[in-house]
Amino acid sequence: MQSKTDRKMCGTCEFWSGNREPVFDAHGNPKINIYDKTAVCNRQGHRFTDETRRCELNCGRYSKWTEIL
Repeated sequence: MQSKTDRKMCGTCEFWSGNREPVFDAHGNPKINIYDKTAVCNRQGHRFTDETRRCELNCGRYSKWTEIL
C-alpha cells in the first residue's frame, strides 16, 4: 500500500511497528510504502499498547513517523 505522508493513520505513526519505507512518487512527492497490513502499537501508556492494529486505523495519540517529516 502506498500512502500520502500527511494521512493520520497507524501506518504513518511513529509507534506502529510494521514494515514501511519513505519514498518519492514519479512527480517527486513524498509518499510512504506500507508493506505490513497489521502490526503492533508500541506507544507506552496507551489503550492500544501491544495490540495489533491495521495500518489504515487511527487514534487520538497519533505521532507522525520522524522518517517522513
